[in-house]
Amino acid sequence: MLEHVETHKLNAVLLIDSDAPKEEKDERLKYYKPFDTTKIFFMIQEMEAWILSEVVKIEEFGKSEGLIRKRIDEDIKNNSLIKDKHPEQIDKPSEKLDIILRQYFDVVKIRQNKERKIGKRYSKTKDGSKLIGLLELQILMECFDEAKRLVDYIRQQTTIFPTLLSDSPSPTAERNVRIS
Repeated sequence: MLEHVETHKLNAVLLIDSDAPKEEKDERLKYYKPFDTTKIFFMIQEMEAWILSEVVKIEEFGKSEGLIRKRIDEDIKNNSLIKDKHPEQIDKPSEKLDIILRQYFDVVKIRQNKERKIGKRYSKTKDGSKLIGLLELQILMECFDEAKRLVDYIRQQTTIFPTLLSDSPSPTAERNVRIS
């Protein structure tokens, strides 16, 4: 992908799950040499770490999806899988998010005119983008160095390419970005 960005001189970045601890970032970047690695940004461990950093958004997601909240008297942030842990230190955050969703939310399934409740399973493809879309950029920047670096990079690029922050569609920009 980075080769495509550089070959076609696209003003683009790559945002990638690192699938590794923060300490292995430099090692992961070696895989992308000789390309410009300043355009690569990692979601340390996985993007689900970003989601786990804002537990209130998991609650919001549950409501917006019409899920049935279980364990109503329990606050998700006190779950032992995430309590007192920085999200970048949570091993396999997608698995932890799946467990948390199953523990705290049910989905109603109807089969052969019978209704049954089962724990909500996390799907990166179905749920991931919805959950990421709920997150607060300022909180991400405070919690994750790579999120701040990404925003700083985009802001720097907007001084070079001001159409990136434009409200009107630009024929040269595939997607306009708004950073507050």
